[in-house]
Formats: sequence, C-alpha cells, structure tokens
Amino acid sequence: MCILGEPTDMHVVLEHFGSMWARISCAGIYVHTAFCEGREEMNSIRRMHTLMDPILKWIANWETKAAHGGKKAIVNLGGIRGGHAWRASRTPEKTDLFLDVRVPPTIPMNEARREIQQLFLDLEKQHPDFGLEFETYVSVPGARIEESHELIRVIDANHERIMGTPPEREVVTWCSDASVLSRYGVETVNYGPSSGPRDKEGEKVKIQTLVDITKIYALTAADLCGVAS
Repeated sequence: MCILGEPTDMHVVLEHFGSMWARISCAGIYVHTAFCEGREEMNSIRRMHTLMDPILKWIANWETKAAHGGKKAIVNLGGIRGGHAWRASRTPEKTDLFLDVRVPPTIPMNEARREIQQLFLDLEKQHPDFGLEFETYVSVPGARIEESHELIRVIDANHERIMGTPPEREVVTWCSDASVLSRYGVETVNYGPSSGPRDKEGEKVKIQTLVDITKIYALTAADLCGVAS
C-alpha cells in the first residue's frame, strides 16, 4: 500500500484523471513568399486555422461527456508549432497542434484514444488534401482506490483523531504516481498537506499542517503494520 503526499489540502483523493497527449498535424507547400500568391490556402498554418473550429467543438463535447466526480475532462491546447521564424520568407510545410486530453479513471485509455482518433478521421475525410497526421505520444491512465479499502479506513480514523473531523473526499484532474503504482498491484491514495488555494507564489504549507499530517502518517503506518500503541 502507498500514501502519496501530494498537495491535496489533507483531502483524501480516491480518484484522479489520466492524461493523453495527442498531436494533430497538417502539411502545406514550402515555397518562397514571392511564389505563394494564389496558393495561400496551401499554407499549413492557414489549414490548421481551418481545423481549429471543429477541434474546439470536439474539446467542448469531450469536457462535458467525459466529466467525472464533478470535474470537467479538461483538454489543454498545449502547443502549436509551424513554420520557421528564422526564415519567414518561406511558407510553412507543416504545422503541429499538441493536446493534453484529461481522461477520467472510468474510461479506458484505449477507448479515449479511439475518441480522439475519430476526430482526426473526420477531419481527414473533410480535408483529404491537407496531409493530416495523428499520434498519441503520452498515455497515463487515471487511478482509483475503493473507499472500503483498509488504507482509507485507517487514514480516516487517524485524521479524525488528530484533526477532530473526518477528512473530505476529492476527485482531481491532475495525475500522480498512483497511475503506475496501482498497475503493479500497489493500492495507492493521494493524501497530503497544503494550506489554501495556490497563487502566484505557488503552494503553501503551514508548519502546523506538516506536524499534523506527520502524526497521521505515523499512526497510519503503525496501525497497518500492527505496531502496538
């Protein structure tokens, strides 16, 4: 069993989303500016601009369709790359769009990939001359642990013992090492300190919070290992 001390504000995170990174690319001609007149529509950046509207519509649909635990299945436009800044006198022969698609733990990653690939296939059918390409290059599945698990029961009891009230539950859209650990049979929960919302200075942890959660970790380890109090 494993407790990951991620910054959860001392909430017990029973589930978190996974993440799939995808690339959608389109091709274009590579010619000097002086010779691109009349062929502007073959510019790969212009072609990607044409693709953005249906991609954004797919994103809006996925974020709602794949929502889980009160959280949207966020899709981030992580990057766009096209052309050569050092040679602006040439048209861009290729433009890439990079997406980070958050996937709830209730949807298998291969199913999520099929959903994204269907978007690509639809775009390819509509624009057969765009030279479209598609790949997924990161796949991190979501993770979950049953609320009835012994680890959760013991954390709950020791949290209430130290804090006076039971811990809150939360589902988060970030990923953690629970994705890997759970695949190797290590039941894992995210439960760690932080104090209040993040701001421009980042995460904050009060000393008392560190003291409190250290006590909870120690008591939980002792209970699970059968150490007499």
